Amino acid sequence: MTLVLGLDIGSTTTKAALVEVADAVSVLHVARRPTPADIDELLSAAAEMSRACTRRADAPIAAIGIASMGESGAPLGRDGTALTPLLRWDRRLDRSHLDALLGARPELPATTGLPATTKPAAVALTALRAEQPEVHARMRHWAGAADLVAHALTGERVTDHTLAARTMLASGGAWDAALLADLDLTERMLPAIVAPGEIAARTGPGAEAFGLPRGVPVTVAGHDHAVGAWAVGARRPGETADSLGTTEAIVRVTDAVDVAAAVADGFSVGRTVDGAALIVLAGSPACGALLARWARDHPGDDVLARLSALPPDAWTASPVLVLPYPSGRQCPDPRPDAHVRVIGEGDAGDRARGLLQSLVSQARWMRETLDRRTGAPTRELTVLGSLAQRIPVWAPWTAPTDAAVFVTTAAEPVAAGAALLAATRVGAASAEVAVLPRDRVVAIDDRDRDVTYRRFLAAVTDASTRTAASTRTEGDP
Repeated sequence: MTLVLGLDIGSTTTKAALVEVADAVSVLHVARRPTPADIDELLSAAAEMSRACTRRADAPIAAIGIASMGESGAPLGRDGTALTPLLRWDRRLDRSHLDALLGARPELPATTGLPATTKPAAVALTALRAEQPEVHARMRHWAGAADLVAHALTGERVTDHTLAARTMLASGGAWDAALLADLDLTERMLPAIVAPGEIAARTGPGAEAFGLPRGVPVTVAGHDHAVGAWAVGARRPGETADSLGTTEAIVRVTDAVDVAAAVADGFSVGRTVDGAALIVLAGSPACGALLARWARDHPGDDVLARLSALPPDAWTASPVLVLPYPSGRQCPDPRPDAHVRVIGEGDAGDRARGLLQSLVSQARWMRETLDRRTGAPTRELTVLGSLAQRIPVWAPWTAPTDAAVFVTTAAEPVAAGAALLAATRVGAASAEVAVLPRDRVVAIDDRDRDVTYRRFLAAVTDASTRTAASTRTEGDP
């Protein structure tokens, strides 16, 4: 029996998981709290969640893994003090900074595998230099969310290839020195990129605050959605994970893809956390974030309570559709100006089911487009995330009828997955054993499933056409 610890610095919540690895995997304890924006508070939160787990350990912790949201970080001064709060992936940035970056380096999306959005660190640093030049001038380091925690534990500035790839500052597993020079940066200002399969460092004096001794191997496990996909066994071409959180990501493992075409359609292309295969990731900011927004704006609908109480065999299609774009659509057919739109009328129950079937339809659209981009259908799909467990109907409703579909039963699969990846890197578990438990899902036998999906696609096309028409200037063709 081996105990390992995983941390996940998520968009909404910071989590820790204590995991036992023997002949099978068991998540023994989890702890969670909201993710702060202040860097000192963020590190304190990670330490507090770590201690909550290590207090439950009846044996030494063999290894630690850290996952985090991508495209989020902070500039640090000479003494390591943060110069700003966490600059998150979802903060609003003027697109002129993206335009300035791509005006000088138009090839970046295709060479980095990232679509042209304002999320990557390259855009954040371009904006920082333009809007806060005094902060940019004082900056001596840039660190992502997981990198900050790794430094607190080990004293080393390190990251992994999946998080480095999300910055748009790296390609091929190395920092782009020419691009860094264009941004008045140097490689020494960025964390070292650790190769897949290697540990980042070992815990130092700072680990005491996390309830850990010195000398424990630490792994920067990587980008949260990629870590979760690997943890539930999506590791070979044709296997797919549907990661439900504040955002939703469809992570498709493949052996070949036209990178430029995929990126132009809003998908990102990278590698699995173990470096063994390509992944194509479809992202949507509308998942838990949209449900939370709806609960705030329409408290009487009790959306989460209604959906949580709905058994799969009681599902009926809703006359309501909700175009799920609170902050634009990333893919397919990127539309930064797409917005939430309610189509049809019904009662609170109809609206709750309408929200879910719209989110699932968006996920299906992303997944089927990925199938076309990778040249093969999804043969195995695993759904993961707390929403899949809180809302029992979610996985059966999203399950395609022509693939093997599973849902993970493990709590906090990204934090637990980070722990498992750390276990494999110190030889405490084989990759075959290091898979989170999951159950087979039976798809809802709903004759209206395809009708609802076609309604959704027609509504999306109509909304896109209306938006395009409304943004034309007089005299445009």
